[in-house]
Amino acid sequence: MKILDVGCGGGLLTEPGGSLFITTINKTQLSYALGIVFSEQIASIVPKGTHTWEKFVSPETLESILESNGLSVQTVVGMLYNPFSGYWHWSENTSLNYAAYAVKSRVQEHPASAEFVLKGETEELQANACTNPAVHEKLKK
Repeated sequence: MKILDVGCGGGLLTEPGGSLFITTINKTQLSYALGIVFSEQIASIVPKGTHTWEKFVSPETLESILESNGLSVQTVVGMLYNPFSGYWHWSENTSLNYAAYAVKSRVQEHPASAEFVLKGETEELQANACTNPAVHEKLKK
């Protein structure tokens, strides 16, 4: 897994106070059924092969990875997509999609590599890091 180091406003992710915002798919039976079976194979909302089950990650696993690399997880919130309106909405339910916001909390004596191996697979998480207060307020709601 690669965590991209993208800085904005408050500093780079590698600096204390740097922010990281990640959106991804939870690894649940429901996310498999809706994300792969329904959206790819039945409804053809997205092309077949868009999602890879092995790359789905639970919020607990993501939090563990982030915290073990000097980030303090501030918020984890669910995201729901409405295919009829085409809009995403924040939710308390993280069983499908979710967003995580973390802040670099400490300086590591020996900085860990940005690459992590999760169950034998190398995955790439795309992340936007920004200290925009409006983003923080949206996540709190």
